[in-house]
Amino acid sequence: MELPFEKTVSRFWQQKLYAPVIREETQEYKLPEGMPDIERVIAAWGQVVLRGKEWRSHHIGLTGGVMVWAIYAAADGTVRRIESWMPFSARTEHSHEGEEGVIRAECVLSGVDARTASSRKLMLRCQLGLLVQTMVPREATIYAPGELPGDIEVLERTYPMILTRETGEKSFLCDERLELPQGTGTIEQLLYYRLTPRVTEQKVLGSRAVFRGTGMLHLLCREEGGRLRSLELELPFAQYLDLEGDYEEGAEVSNLLAVTSLEAEPTDDGGIQVRCGLVSQYIINAPTVIRCLEDAYSPLRELELVREEVKLPAWLDEQVRQVELQERLAGEGIPVDQIFFPEPCMVTRLPEGAEIRMGGSFQTLCRTEAGELVGKSQKASQTVSLVTSCDTIPCTWLRGGAKARREGSGWMVEQTVESRLSSLCTKPLQMVTGIRAGELRDPDPERPSVIIRAKRGEETLWDIAKVCGSTVSAIQRLNKLEREPEDNRLLLIPVI
Repeated sequence: MELPFEKTVSRFWQQKLYAPVIREETQEYKLPEGMPDIERVIAAWGQVVLRGKEWRSHHIGLTGGVMVWAIYAAADGTVRRIESWMPFSARTEHSHEGEEGVIRAECVLSGVDARTASSRKLMLRCQLGLLVQTMVPREATIYAPGELPGDIEVLERTYPMILTRETGEKSFLCDERLELPQGTGTIEQLLYYRLTPRVTEQKVLGSRAVFRGTGMLHLLCREEGGRLRSLELELPFAQYLDLEGDYEEGAEVSNLLAVTSLEAEPTDDGGIQVRCGLVSQYIINAPTVIRCLEDAYSPLRELELVREEVKLPAWLDEQVRQVELQERLAGEGIPVDQIFFPEPCMVTRLPEGAEIRMGGSFQTLCRTEAGELVGKSQKASQTVSLVTSCDTIPCTWLRGGAKARREGSGWMVEQTVESRLSSLCTKPLQMVTGIRAGELRDPDPERPSVIIRAKRGEETLWDIAKVCGSTVSAIQRLNKLEREPEDNRLLLIPVI
């Protein structure tokens, strides 16, 4: 006899790929007519821009570019600025053939430099770290028994877990005039600028998710009279997302922002006009309770159980780790501008956890006592340990800008690097999906009414009741138990 079971379908998104793509792009830049010859390169900077994501049958493609700026000491004694666009195209192989999903990408510019190839030519080089995550839709069928005969004992368990219920993206534009700090002179020229967006607050409200954040705009400008000034301005933003689902309390949104365009220019009234494009690459994680029938038996008949293993990708916890990176500036000079190029956080699996490497490069522009501008670059990194048995998904943030402080006869540059570390674990659930029940049989008249037996090792009351032909509730009543007994305790087992 086939016993009735009810089916419900649980739909979710599963991470299929998480892979770093490291790129190095180079470009030959020829000075335009009218610009003086190069005597020496001083420094270079950049801003990475994500333009497109492409899902192909065998690979994931990312396209974009790096806005590159460099300054050089010219043969005529002046300091000149050049600007270029360095396109990139990156791909990573995958095995998603026949599937369609969503791509999330974190684009990290890890370094920019410029070198003299000739008096009229520069070689520009950029180091890119692209972290590619793909999510694909999945569904699992959960089986629950209907009305069962009274002689059948069932073991059911509930598993609270957090599943990704939705994923998508939304592009938006910011066009704001930003005030300059008091004391800033008239700006003649922007030498470079960089925007670092960061979400500061986000929540799910039913069928909408809202978030707000700040884009930290770092720029180096030349004021009237030739003085160089480094500035950091805040570009606030707030957005909402229309969601497909309607979520209850406990659902959370996780946002990954990328810059898709950026322009900045001084205004006639002494401000900075900023126009930038951002894309919110979001996932919605919601708490879910999965109830499974794990085992069943009857003291009065034979049962044949149909079993199935269901694997669900659950997000466990999220940790935020910060490291303070410091490096001492060698040689003479007073810092005029400092910026930090982060590297993508690299995860190394260990037997009992993981190591997360967080680091990057300081790029500092200094002015010597003789008034000469000199660019300096120093690498810095730290490794933090994480106790986990699951996959770790890092996302890198810079908290504030790079700072320089006097230390003894030199200078120390420092930067706080923050990483949000999410733990993703695929939990296999053993589930009974069907029961075939035999005919009821009469109890054996020679069976004992009570068995005296000790609890052994890791066995549970369920195990004892199943072996001895009893029930958990009957054993608990007779032995006045409220929980699992201690090892080797003698138990009275009533036989049904």
